Amino acid sequence: MVKKVFGWIMPILIVGLLLVTMGTFKRSETLTTDEQKKISDYLQANP
Repeated sequence: MVKKVFGWIMPILIVGLLLVTMGTFKRSETLTTDEQKKISDYLQANP
């Protein structure tokens, strides 16, 4: 009984986790110009 439940809960959890991580990754990929400026300033100050 428990194995049956885990059999369909685990894939859903894994897919959900992947979607969440992909979503946050995509969001962090598209930085605002202000964020990009801060990062470039930081990189220039700390080579």
